[in-house]
Amino acid sequence: MRKIAHFTIKIFGILGDFFGHTSLHGLKFIAERDRHWSERLLWTALCTISWIGFGILFKISHTAFQEDATRYEVDTNYLQAQAIFPFVTVCEYDNPALLLKKAEEIFGEEHGQDYVELLRELTYFRGTAPQMKANGNNNDIMLLKGNFSGLAKEVRMECDELFSDCFWNDDDDFDCCKHFLPTETELGPCFTFSIENEKLIKDRGDPDWVDVTLNERKQMADLMFDMTGAAKVYLHSQYDVPYLNTAPSHIIQGVPRYVKMALITFFDLRNAPEVRQLSVNRRKCRFPDENDLKSADFYSYSACILDCRRKAQMYLCNCTSHFTPKSKPEEHCDYNGIICLHNHSRNLLKLKTQWSGSDGLACDCLPSCEDNDFDINIFETEDMIEFLARFNHSGVSLRSMSLPSEIYRRIVVRGVLDLVVSIGGAAGLFVGASLLTVLEVTYYFVFRSKRQSRGNRTRHEDEVAQDGNGTVPQGLLPFVL
Repeated sequence: MRKIAHFTIKIFGILGDFFGHTSLHGLKFIAERDRHWSERLLWTALCTISWIGFGILFKISHTAFQEDATRYEVDTNYLQAQAIFPFVTVCEYDNPALLLKKAEEIFGEEHGQDYVELLRELTYFRGTAPQMKANGNNNDIMLLKGNFSGLAKEVRMECDELFSDCFWNDDDDFDCCKHFLPTETELGPCFTFSIENEKLIKDRGDPDWVDVTLNERKQMADLMFDMTGAAKVYLHSQYDVPYLNTAPSHIIQGVPRYVKMALITFFDLRNAPEVRQLSVNRRKCRFPDENDLKSADFYSYSACILDCRRKAQMYLCNCTSHFTPKSKPEEHCDYNGIICLHNHSRNLLKLKTQWSGSDGLACDCLPSCEDNDFDINIFETEDMIEFLARFNHSGVSLRSMSLPSEIYRRIVVRGVLDLVVSIGGAAGLFVGASLLTVLEVTYYFVFRSKRQSRGNRTRHEDEVAQDGNGTVPQGLLPFVL
């Protein structure tokens, strides 16, 4: 009991000394024992209100610092505008002739149409396989062995079979397969035309490289190619990838004997240098090199969704689609795994928000900080229809209309200095605190308390001894009236 009383006397003694000498407003009026109890009670209430007000402003400032650190500003200096021609990825989505030939090769000439549909599901797998599930009890299904990625490569067209002619800016024709390089996507093997591929061609010293950068001296560009098979064209930014949830507005489906023309309008988004210094949670986006994904070399929103779907597939079915990029062969689903993916397709294909109670895939994916976007207007044209009709080809023409007339910049509006100024202003306004107050508190409760404890130990013990019940003397408590 004596130890508790001694400790209590020590603490309240330090507090009383601090209240009487601190520069914080109002506290000394509470500690002065010669004031009337009503006056001390009034100052206690006023100080409490002031500290509550400071706490509210502190919370508001800290919340804004964490959740509202960036803003967008618009720069109309279009002379500095520049853009990169979108990445163009071409993915075949059907090949009836080769599917029929492959079905005859595997199942024999007496096979039914269901087997062709079964091969189509595996060769162009999109997350569902109703024919595989319907024919699950058929022994012929075992003829597929389970190497579904190899089966897809056998059925799908090679680059030189899919493309016929390619042109850059109308007149400059080029070797399609030199510029459209194979790409792994969750849609299967595709072919991509990009600035990265052109840099590789240029670095090899090949004069046949294409300059896909656009600036004030070169604002117009036109990529045209015709395809011999059924394929879809995906337009995406530099670090994005084609995936099952690509927006329909960024997909062009080739139509035999017609040319699909897409007019592209760019949006230029740039980041202030200070943006990278912010944490990912504060800026609410990731730079491409801040990548922790297994299925992609660089971070982007679409790559994050792809990796999220891979994790969900592994969790639900203990395997992943045979088209998942960078996946190991032992991770690919066999027949039973494909059926499992089909059964869970409602939870794997459709995206949903974290708080939604409906079926779907909830992914915690941030947008990319360097995700330059563009608008696409697609329409059919009669150009070259005679040529395309003769060979039953489909044509695609991608044209950039102009450079962006406005540049959007992501800037930092609440940095560490802004937080310090905001909190310092609130502390000075409500309680009269400053940076020196921090040193003052440290001095009173660390250094001075030790000295006071040594000097007053004997006096405190005597006072406790005189008080038979071991109670704390009234004069040491600043709040005792």
